[in-house]
Amino acid sequence: PRRQASLRWGSQKWRWTDEDTCGCSFVSHRILVLECSRVANSSAMADTKRRWADGAGGRPNKRRGNSSADQAPTAPIEWPSDGGAPTRRGTALWDFSQGSDSKSRTIEEPSPEKELKRASLLAQLRQRYADACKEVLGLERPPGDSVDRWLLEQLAQPRGSTPREPMLPRPRIGETSRVLLRELLAEVPMRCHSRVTGPPALDQLRRYHQSAEQWLKRLEEPTAQLRHEVEALGEWIQANASSLGGGARRRNAEDCPYRQKLDSLVVDKPDQTGLSIRFHVEVEPSAVKVVRIMSDEAERVAAELLAYQAPSAVPATIELEEQKRDSASAPAPAVLRYGEDVLRISGMHIRKLRCLYEVHNPRTQAVEAWEATFRRRLYAMLRRYVTFIGLDPSEEGSRGGNMHAAAPESVFAWLRREMGVTCELFASPLNCYFSHFHSAFPDVDTAFGSRGSFFDLDTLPEGSYEVGPPYTEEVMDLMARKLLVFLKTSEERALSFVIFVPDWGDACTALGLMGSKEFEPYRQSRHGGAYVLAKGREHQYISGVQFFADSGADASRRYYVVPHGTRIYVLQNKAGAAKWPFTQEREQALLERLRPPES
Repeated sequence: PRRQASLRWGSQKWRWTDEDTCGCSFVSHRILVLECSRVANSSAMADTKRRWADGAGGRPNKRRGNSSADQAPTAPIEWPSDGGAPTRRGTALWDFSQGSDSKSRTIEEPSPEKELKRASLLAQLRQRYADACKEVLGLERPPGDSVDRWLLEQLAQPRGSTPREPMLPRPRIGETSRVLLRELLAEVPMRCHSRVTGPPALDQLRRYHQSAEQWLKRLEEPTAQLRHEVEALGEWIQANASSLGGGARRRNAEDCPYRQKLDSLVVDKPDQTGLSIRFHVEVEPSAVKVVRIMSDEAERVAAELLAYQAPSAVPATIELEEQKRDSASAPAPAVLRYGEDVLRISGMHIRKLRCLYEVHNPRTQAVEAWEATFRRRLYAMLRRYVTFIGLDPSEEGSRGGNMHAAAPESVFAWLRREMGVTCELFASPLNCYFSHFHSAFPDVDTAFGSRGSFFDLDTLPEGSYEVGPPYTEEVMDLMARKLLVFLKTSEERALSFVIFVPDWGDACTALGLMGSKEFEPYRQSRHGGAYVLAKGREHQYISGVQFFADSGADASRRYYVVPHGTRIYVLQNKAGAAKWPFTQEREQALLERLRPPES
């Protein structure tokens, strides 16, 4: 259902799909093809490669955001000679000055052998899912990000005291939650973009109709009504396309008949059932079979990993290859090697992670022993996240890398200075700004300062927190409900939360909940609304693949302009509002810190 296009120049490759690009952006990619062909034999290709190689691989969003077309204007990263944190426009890229927790932490010594085994089994699990999607549903590829959402929902469940596999704590969650099932059914007969209008919307309708006809052939006994509605859709497209001459581009969905027709396909009301919903009823038994296959395989993988014992009691040797650099220049990419497993990471992130680790693990032992332990824990943590996102930077064509985007350092510096924020509730060692944060994998993150998973917390100490959850409805909904419990039970403890979520409308459960009367006593917004809105293409984020070897230290690839709106909710109890007041001046200042630099 999705056509692919690609462009090669030497060993470089750009690729995109109709689903990834629509409307004006599709035109821009066609221009890219022409421009690249013009400069293919000239020295200008080097600049074209630098500007475009990071793009055209997926829809830019909060978690990915690495499309060159959406890159923020460049302000260079500057490197201090004293080995401190690099800066951009005078702001440090991280701030670990609050040091380590006074509490003693139990650090589980990681097993590189087990992490490598986990990577292999999770790759097999993803492949089994892809095979099931093709064998049972006829899908050429699984729904994008469906496995990520399935994994994230598992990680958002309290783990309790029962031993669980860190990456698959609830392997059968797909049978009680509709997340995976909903993602599969969204591909039937075709997943449509919700924002396109004009000719791109007409093109989607045509492709939707073609896919619907193909699905009719796959179904053993499609109902007469389903056949009739597919035929009626084809007649509608033919009549309206010819009468409107292809339709001029319309900026408002309300004025576009093609957009309205697309929206009608997914309506599910008592008095109106869209064509997609009728297809879902027919296909759901097959989709349930895929979910069951995935659950069985996940349960088998989780059990195997829980029972796995590393074959060697001798600590693994991890090689770290770092190149010496000029004091004023960006560090070269580093290579982390365990046996035949090679992970490349930006030199800047090696510096950051070494600093973060030293904050929480001072050099009290011999240099060689400290360094060996650091490398072993570094490898285990990095391998875990590469496995989790389903992307290996060393392998062409891998997909993923969309779980780590974050607000820019200018926002975090402002939050600490003006709102007293010193801890992040959703972060990792790879994208944290502060040395105190909560993360998904405490077993490999604690050595770098993680306070554990947000969803395992029973209470929160007094404080001001930044909250940037993964952009999936299930995780955001669970986050909002847990924050409400913390606020209601805070008593005299001052609590403040600054929350960054996508502007998906109040139909999104979490956004509707945070805008409801239940949250009204805790919302702080000086313009009368429930939240502050950073408009699409008027604010920037840090790329989700900032730790990659070719991205982290390059400002032109580290930042991107967010194409959609971002809502900022400030939730405080009375003590928190008194201690960290969110004034109208601060509201405007926060929006200003999110804006891309002019140059």
